[in-house]
Amino acid sequence: MSSKELERLQQAFGEHLRAMRHDKLITIEQLAELAGLHPNYVGSVERGERNLSLFNIWRLAGGLDVSASQLMEALPKRLIKRVRRSS
Repeated sequence: MSSKELERLQQAFGEHLRAMRHDKLITIEQLAELAGLHPNYVGSVERGERNLSLFNIWRLAGGLDVSASQLMEALPKRLIKRVRRSS
């Protein structure tokens, strides 16, 4: 994975997390408490600065009372370069 792909992925996840949190009308501090994470960590995820673990995605989803798949549904599709086979 290139650094640009990672940056794009983290940014999309963070924006979606923020939108879901705003939809639930909760603060970063409230989400952090519900998820068992530090508010600074949640803020850095929302800003697209963190490549978070599956465990923390699961914890954030629980804090928002949604499934992990709902939290990840806005992730961009990965662009894969196809390799040409020679005959």
